[in-house]
Parts: sequence; C-alpha cells; structure tokens
Amino acid sequence: MTTPPRTFTESAAQIEQLFATEPVIRAVNFHNAPRAKADEYDRQLAQYSKLFSSVTEDQLDHYLATGTWTNAKPGLIVSIYEGYRNGYDVLLPLVEKHGFIAWFFVITGFIDSVGKDQLPFALNHEIDMLTREYPDGRYALTWEQLRQIDRKHVIACHSRSHQKLSDMGPSKLREEVVGSQDEFRKQLGHGVRAFASLTGPAYGEHARTDRLIRAADYDFVFSNFRIQRIRAEPSRRA
Repeated sequence: MTTPPRTFTESAAQIEQLFATEPVIRAVNFHNAPRAKADEYDRQLAQYSKLFSSVTEDQLDHYLATGTWTNAKPGLIVSIYEGYRNGYDVLLPLVEKHGFIAWFFVITGFIDSVGKDQLPFALNHEIDMLTREYPDGRYALTWEQLRQIDRKHVIACHSRSHQKLSDMGPSKLREEVVGSQDEFRKQLGHGVRAFASLTGPAYGEHARTDRLIRAADYDFVFSNFRIQRIRAEPSRRA
C-alpha cells in the first residue's frame, strides 16, 4: 500500500505517475438518472463500451493485488450512487445492454426509509432529488430490487446516512460503517466488499474509520481519487 498523499498537489502528482506507469482502472459515477436523459446515458455507455471493459470484484481484487490487468481493453467501473429507484429502472438496462457490470453504492438508510419518509430523508442527507417522477412517492430502491441486482452485479456500501464520517461520535460512526454492513448481511445474506463514504476519506486518512472498516470486513475503499485494497487476501463471507 502506498503512503497516502498529504495535499492535493501530492494527490495529483501521484495520480499522474500512476497513469504514466501502470494499467489504470477507471470509474465513472452516476447518481440520480431521470428517464428524460435515457438517450444521453445510452450514447455515453455505448461510447464507453468501445474503449473499456467491465470490472468484477474479483478482477479488481486481482488488479490491486498484482498491478496487472489481462483484458484487452482497460477496465471501467460503472458506479451508480445513493440507491435511486431510477438507477434500476433507467440505468441498469442500459448498463446491461452495453455489456458492463454495475456497481450500486447504496445508502442503507435511504433504502430503509418508506412512504412519506423517503423524500424528507433524501433532502436531509444530501441526496439530490433532481426529479420527482414517481407518483407513488418511492424514490429509492427496495431490498428486493437489490437482491435481484446482486445476482449479476455488485452491491456496495455508501454508509447508513450519507453524512461526513469525520463529524461523527463513536457510536454514530460505528452505525454508519459496521451497522450498514450488518444490514447488507441481513437483507442479502452476505456482506458487501466495497465501501465509500460522503467526500471520502481514503483508507489511512481517518484512524477511527479505518478500524471500523476492518471490523466490518470490507475489502475495498473507494474515495475521490483512489480505490484501495485493504486486505492481504479477500475474506470469505457466509
């Protein structure tokens, strides 16, 4: 594991060096995906499919462990953040059409909120509501939809409530990192391997969060500029 950069300039220099010397897995992030933009997403993913290949969790693990990438085209992680319902209705069919694996980084508290509580939860937790196109008022995915997604794609954790971890006390922080993983185990029958929080931090930048990430049995940490593998070997999950 490389030493975490201390400044933005160091981050930029480190990234420049990696692009120049290493095969790089890229990530593109989607959030709220209104149906009115479906054609735009279709064209965007079609272009990506000409240049990049999809990335599974095992492929990411191998790349981060060895620094080697065996596919003819470089890898692209198609990340779908927050857990919006239109990620399933609008984006997922297009992701599959163009041959990619989707990585759904979901906020478990958003998924757990129901009925009239969903919109207030979103507005109070920096979950942008660009559209209000569902008359029934359900804007988040359901656990049943996530179980369907889990059969072919990747489910990952975007914390419990989408708040800055560095601002939290110990019990709240544990609920965000470990409690959300417990919810995945309950609902999916297994834990998830990847964790990303609001604005980071990267692994190695916040000691309390690092300890909880290890305790929760995550393998990967996604942050603004980095994807980190934090285990010597991938763990086995029941």
